[in-house]
Amino acid sequence: MPNVLAALAIGLIMLMCSMLSYGIATTLIVQLGVRLIDTGYAGVSFWKNTSIMTFALLITAAAHLAQIALWAILFLLVGEISTFDRALYLSAQNYTALGYGDIVLSAHWRLLGPLEAINGLLLFGLSTAVMFAVLSRLVANRLQGNAP
Repeated sequence: MPNVLAALAIGLIMLMCSMLSYGIATTLIVQLGVRLIDTGYAGVSFWKNTSIMTFALLITAAAHLAQIALWAILFLLVGEISTFDRALYLSAQNYTALGYGDIVLSAHWRLLGPLEAINGLLLFGLSTAVMFAVLSRLVANRLQGNAP
């Protein structure tokens, strides 16, 4: 039982750190969007709106990749996986809930896999919400006549 509790504690700490770092990326997207809307940049033209959405998508994708890398580093630190490329591959499978199963965590650390999957699913949901919010605001600005 102590093994399960240690894995659970480490996994939950990692989950909180991941949520915090992803929250920073989300805040960056929101602050940038608000600034662009306040200055009148957003809603001005198709290409400017496209650039805003592309920038938000790139930040989101980079944040997801960073989360995957953080979990991979955890797998290395606990000694579960020996190389970064294998750890990154396992992490990407867990985070996306793909789960090929060709690399399996030991019984001691196997709880980290589902915790990372929870992390990925929550953050993909948050990404969807952020993208929808940005797009909704761009559409609203366009419909209000803030664009030629």
